[in-house]
Amino acid sequence: MRESLKYPLAIFFLLLLVTLLFWINRPEKRESKTAHNHMESQEKRGCIECSEKDIEKRLKLLKSTRYLEKYIEHVINSGSAQKLGFAYGEMQGGFADSAAAPKIAAYVASLAGRKPTHPEWIKEGRTFYVSNCGGCHGEDGKGINGTFPDLTRDPLLGIEKRIEREIEAQASQ
Repeated sequence: MRESLKYPLAIFFLLLLVTLLFWINRPEKRESKTAHNHMESQEKRGCIECSEKDIEKRLKLLKSTRYLEKYIEHVINSGSAQKLGFAYGEMQGGFADSAAAPKIAAYVASLAGRKPTHPEWIKEGRTFYVSNCGGCHGEDGKGINGTFPDLTRDPLLGIEKRIEREIEAQASQ
């Protein structure tokens, strides 16, 4: 009789051990690595401190020179359909070669008083800018009478709108 109970008891204790280990390590009981030690599940989503840190990180990214350059590259390559209210309307993509776009972005970052991530591209970027962008945005980048955006402003209007949307989204949570 004992032999017949040996395997079912072993299976029972194995299942009990697995269940106990799962219960101890369940996701909602794992503590986060944040300084204020809330639980990971529902509490983190409602944690104001974590939400504020997330928004601060996103805003810092949106205000960075790297983001500015990537934004400019994207607009050059893909256009802008943000409806920013300029008389000319939306900018179509492809006004400059995609290989020139990062160099133009470095030059435009310098127009806004920023140090580009690749300062060595400023001189060549200026050449591409003047021949591809200067006709609409002006050689100085200040735009032409509200018809085209001022590229010397910091942040650019499109990025400013993204920052505002980010802040509004955070406030509505």
